[in-house]
Amino acid sequence: MELQPLHLLQAIAAVAAFVAMITDMRQGRIFNWLTFPAIFIGWILNLVFFGLSGLGYSVAATFVGILLYIVPAAIGLIGMGDVKLMAAIGALGGTNFVVSVFLYTSALGIPHALLVQFLNYGKNAFSMLLTSFSTRVFLEKSIQKENENLLENNKFRFLLGVDIFLATLIAIIYTIQLKF
Repeated sequence: MELQPLHLLQAIAAVAAFVAMITDMRQGRIFNWLTFPAIFIGWILNLVFFGLSGLGYSVAATFVGILLYIVPAAIGLIGMGDVKLMAAIGALGGTNFVVSVFLYTSALGIPHALLVQFLNYGKNAFSMLLTSFSTRVFLEKSIQKENENLLENNKFRFLLGVDIFLATLIAIIYTIQLKF
């Protein structure tokens, strides 16, 4: 079996997502030293493999990756590292790939977030979550501050990097094909 350029690009995306998951789990952050080089590598390899149209497609997919998570990051639900990681995944794998990763991340992340909430707060988890959203208290917190507080108190943290990595693996096998 011959390694196709798209498979190589997706494998690099998976490696970047894996490293991001590790740094997210250890330090609660996804770093620029990982995401920006991954974006540039995606652009360069798409240019090499597919020419100028490949570069254009890669740059467009980078912005799709950003757009998918910029609003949740702007209100503090996720960190900007998650946004930049999705930009890198878009730059490497393209639009169909990054949208697939986003959808799979959502499918994994929502139950993951609810599980973390339940493990930390037990039977009060749902009412606390509801109160946080109905009173808009969640707008006053950032996920980084919340995770720092949880870590200090030996509680479970919600780290989206885990879900993005798993979603990247799933998307390699089952990329959703968008029809325009």
